[in-house]
Amino acid sequence: MEDVKGRVSEIGEGIQSALGEAGREVRSALQREGLTEATIPDAFRKVPKLISPGVHRWLDVAVTGYFAVLGTVFAIRGRGRSAAAAFVNAGMVGSVSALTDYDGSGRKPISFKLHGTLDAAQAATAALGPAMFGFADEAKSVFFYGQAVDELAVIALTDWEAGMPAARRRRAA
Repeated sequence: MEDVKGRVSEIGEGIQSALGEAGREVRSALQREGLTEATIPDAFRKVPKLISPGVHRWLDVAVTGYFAVLGTVFAIRGRGRSAAAAFVNAGMVGSVSALTDYDGSGRKPISFKLHGTLDAAQAATAALGPAMFGFADEAKSVFFYGQAVDELAVIALTDWEAGMPAARRRRAA
């Protein structure tokens, strides 16, 4: 039994280490492109902040579910390209959400502000998905375009500072 406990603990430590490394790699890739975790969230700093980190977390769950259901419906109807685009978006939102430190505790590798920048990448993926997967001229593309617009509204209305550790929050001018 002690062997099992030790092995489970070892696996948990390995996962935690891998998640930390993944977060560092994402930050590094963004910096190489001239982006920081605050690039996108700070672009909307003058917009009223109506969405808290907790509400944003639930919106992420809803968007993941939306794309997962959309992908399933498209797959059942034999629309493989549309299904693939939906599943890519579900995977993006779900993965980033699972790794996001919504409450600023430092327990997860993606800060809440970096999540905002990654949300912009997901909005672009949703908007470009119909063209990339070859169904931009079909009616079903509206599901992707609409969600991309919704995502931009959520980015603009989210209080990104509230999800950051107190020591890193921007001082009000």
